[in-house]
Amino acid sequence: MAKAFDATLNTLIDDHVGDWAAFLAARCGVPPGPAHVLDTDLSTTLQADRLFRIDGAVPAAVHLELESTGRLGIPAELLRYNVAAHAVAALPVHSVLVLLRPKATATDLSGQLDINGANGVPYLTFRYTVVRVWQEPLAALLAAGPGVAPLALLTNEAAADLPAAFGQFHQRLKASGVPDNVERGLLGSTFVLCGLRYQPAQIEALYRNLSMTLEDSTTYQLIFGKGEARGEVRGRAAEAQSLVLLLGGQRFGTAAPPVEAAVRAVSDPARLERMAARLLSATDWNDLLATP
Repeated sequence: MAKAFDATLNTLIDDHVGDWAAFLAARCGVPPGPAHVLDTDLSTTLQADRLFRIDGAVPAAVHLELESTGRLGIPAELLRYNVAAHAVAALPVHSVLVLLRPKATATDLSGQLDINGANGVPYLTFRYTVVRVWQEPLAALLAAGPGVAPLALLTNEAAADLPAAFGQFHQRLKASGVPDNVERGLLGSTFVLCGLRYQPAQIEALYRNLSMTLEDSTTYQLIFGKGEARGEVRGRAAEAQSLVLLLGGQRFGTAAPPVEAAVRAVSDPARLERMAARLLSATDWNDLLATP
């Protein structure tokens, strides 16, 4: 998984299992059906990113790996995970590798791994599905459900006009009728995941310049202080503190009690806004708290 963004990706998957399972099942030919997450501890040395059981017309398991680097050797790893998952799930296991950005491409990711015998003839052929997010149609990812939709902002189509793509994403959330708290979480996740492809300044500018689209967005209001004033700086500070803790939790993992206390102790809304804007470039909670 993309280690710098794994907290955000974990949250997206755990909060939207149905969306992810349906998307992956469609990509690898598994019949749709009710889904739940299986234990990913496959052995004492192997742990998959995610393993779903899908109880469709033909029950099967879908093994998901997320990758953001272009390293070699992933197909052999997928094979080890697949065999171990089959032993745990006792079901057909379909492995899906989701590449999150163009730099994740490696020369050996063909979708098939052949292991040759001593005579040079393959004695084992392992097939897996590769999803290159940047090559996906924007509309298809937006239509895959709120839990998958943030990936749409990582596509080439979105990169060609990021503000327009973000506007479509936000409208999709509104059309899906997700609760306000879910919408806030998804907007926050998207803010963090955009760091996989875009520079922090691009993302900050995106959120600052979309006033016509996002003026009513609670998350936008909290980040940039453009919402209806509740009358007091204290109220704005408390909201901004909550936003920093929400987005920081997705970026670095849940804040420990001393870290949360330190964030809550910041009473200047302007400084909290600067902290929110630095979330993509900060290395950890301590670095974020050092924001002047």
